[in-house]
Amino acid sequence: MKKVFVVASIFVLLVGCTSTTPQKSETQSSQAPFQKSYSSSILLASSSPSFFAQDTVPNRPVQSVDPAADSTGADSLGGADEKQIAEILEQARGHYLSAMQAQAEGDSILSADEFEEAIKHLNEASYFPNIETNSDFNELSRSVIEDYEKYIATIDSIGPNSSIFALREKMNLEIEKIDITNIQIPPSLVPKTDVPLHINEYTKRTIAFFMGKGRSHMESWIYRSGKYFPLMSRIFAEEGLPPELMYLSLPESGLNPVARSWAKAVGLWQFMKGTGGMYGLRSNYWYDERRDFEKATRAAARHMKDLYKEFNDWHLVFVAYNAGGGWVRKGIRRSGSTDYWEMRHRLPRETRNYVPQYIAVALIVMRPEAFGFGDIEKADSLSYEYTSIDDCIDLGILAECAGTDLETIKDLNPELTQWCTPPNYKGYQLRVPFGTAATFAENYSKIPDDKKLDFATHVIKRKETISQIAKRYNVTTAILLEVNKLSRSKRLKVGAILVIPVKSNSAFALVDAQRKKEIADIARFNQLKEEGRKTSATKPAGRIASAVQKKKTKIQKETYVPQGREKVVYKVRSGQTLGHIAEQFNVRASHIRNWNNIPYGRHIYPGQRLTIWVPEEKFEFYNNLASQTATQKVKNIAAATVVKNKNIDQSGKTSIGWIRHKVKRGESLEKIAANYDVAIADIKSWNRLRTSRINAGEMLEIFAPDQMEEPAEEPIARKSNIAKKNLPEKNKIKSSTHVVKRGETLEKIAEKYHITISDVKKWNDLKSSKIMIGQKLKIDG
Repeated sequence: MKKVFVVASIFVLLVGCTSTTPQKSETQSSQAPFQKSYSSSILLASSSPSFFAQDTVPNRPVQSVDPAADSTGADSLGGADEKQIAEILEQARGHYLSAMQAQAEGDSILSADEFEEAIKHLNEASYFPNIETNSDFNELSRSVIEDYEKYIATIDSIGPNSSIFALREKMNLEIEKIDITNIQIPPSLVPKTDVPLHINEYTKRTIAFFMGKGRSHMESWIYRSGKYFPLMSRIFAEEGLPPELMYLSLPESGLNPVARSWAKAVGLWQFMKGTGGMYGLRSNYWYDERRDFEKATRAAARHMKDLYKEFNDWHLVFVAYNAGGGWVRKGIRRSGSTDYWEMRHRLPRETRNYVPQYIAVALIVMRPEAFGFGDIEKADSLSYEYTSIDDCIDLGILAECAGTDLETIKDLNPELTQWCTPPNYKGYQLRVPFGTAATFAENYSKIPDDKKLDFATHVIKRKETISQIAKRYNVTTAILLEVNKLSRSKRLKVGAILVIPVKSNSAFALVDAQRKKEIADIARFNQLKEEGRKTSATKPAGRIASAVQKKKTKIQKETYVPQGREKVVYKVRSGQTLGHIAEQFNVRASHIRNWNNIPYGRHIYPGQRLTIWVPEEKFEFYNNLASQTATQKVKNIAAATVVKNKNIDQSGKTSIGWIRHKVKRGESLEKIAANYDVAIADIKSWNRLRTSRINAGEMLEIFAPDQMEEPAEEPIARKSNIAKKNLPEKNKIKSSTHVVKRGETLEKIAEKYHITISDVKKWNDLKSSKIMIGQKLKIDG
């Protein structure tokens, strides 16, 4: 077959168009204006008029924003995207594997650091368009977070490099166990503020935590407060809000502007994408304004102002900010009170501890010396000015222009998620260190052409797709669509020219390397074809890839042996995937990858032998399963799931009471369980969930025979025994007495017996969720 080579031509940006406008720093009140502009021209495949949008930050220059730059323009992942995602996932898997190895060896600090590194790589992948549809990404993310959470529960304390989210998880696990006998806070230490700072057992426990196991994190937050609080204080004052609201950013993100939570909230103020969009925070592949310390703080102030108008209570505002207004209304309805402390026990676990965390950090930061933090120095406040950038330019080059380093530019511009300023964004406002605007302009004009961003041009040929072209140049489909202002639905025109952004000093070198790669690919193809002929006598047709796979060098990574498990060897059959095998053995696909060093981007093949570690007590069962024929296996699996899947119609309902619920954005297991009046533990059991984390779009199977349609968002409460009346006899719990143990809560007891909290309270005539050690509780069937 004749191979057609890519025909490409090159052009270089002649001169970058920039203008600079200095802004007030947080430490200086005024400055003489400086402005200089440079003209330039850049050849693009297409052009469209831009519109002007006034930025909401005072004294910030008007910037021209291209509407095409506000979305990735990609409807799905292309070949190049998938390749890059696989590489990032493999990096994350490497750190994940190292974390598990360190955990097995008892090195808690290294294990936590490796878990954090794995999560950082997953966060990097999260900016690819439609990444939520990538099953490998979702599965690995869930595995890393679940194993990290389990590990956090087993160790005494977490290291100083652990994220705020790991810290919160540890705090929520231990807060009820903290001894506060020696914690005394005199009224004189509590300042008068618009936001009430109540001192009670909950806030004392949280203060004790930050003075003990959370001390290293608190010290870091106090240091960072010097950097961000002057700006936050100014913005909250401009919005007419109490300045102490800025302390909420501490338990939200630990003052980390690039923080990304395990629930996908981003930035100093932890905005979800939808909520951020409501307040003007845009995000795409190139930038995420939720990470911008100015824009996000302004949005947070306005969001809290709106919530206060609705609830007229700052503690309820915090609950709504953390969990949503629905939980506030539900808490008021269930408790019959608008007092946060009265409804606290009816809120989700994390939200239950949210207001005490705010009060604790606010007191410590306002009176650091009283709590043993008086010797902590604070960082210098932010000091910067703006320069206007019209072109897509490498941040490293811009740092050189400003006479600073790349880390400083990234630190001042945390909203930038890639290596350059966004394309098709006229007048992008880049921050540079205060006083460097003139130097920046002068140095930029002297940059030689070979150090400016290069572009290649590609002439579209018949039958070519955008994904194929992206893969050919090793860029993402999303980048090509954005730079050329195209949509995936639009057909490519033969003969049209595409602009290819190149992260290189020489686009000629890129094209030359591409051609050499194609020659090598052809040679490799012929080699594989020849090897296939030689092995066809001993191997079935279509198994050439299998033979090549076995010859590849194995990844030089040590595998780890999970405790309490035994080894089963499984032979892969035709048509199987890691997901199929993982489901059969009730493990995660990422675990199978780790146990067998299978990198992302590499597929399993028929005849391959996989090591699978199964629970010791179930070794015989899974060992027999591994040796069964395909026909036997299908019968066994069908028999095991026949009850759950019986008579499911297209609407997702079943004649025996099973309902298929599609998880909506913002839903939690707690909310879904309340809507169907079933226990969280039941939903987790029915769907083989190890934790309570679920993703939007995920399908859950729920046994609710009394519901012929999905419930409304906040349904009228129903008796839980109705939902369970048709369950098999073995699933019912006989009447018994439970003696409350130390550390137990109604939530834990309800989960243990697969019942709801309301059941326990009803059977024992409890008016609140407070229980005592040694108290006897009646558990009915």
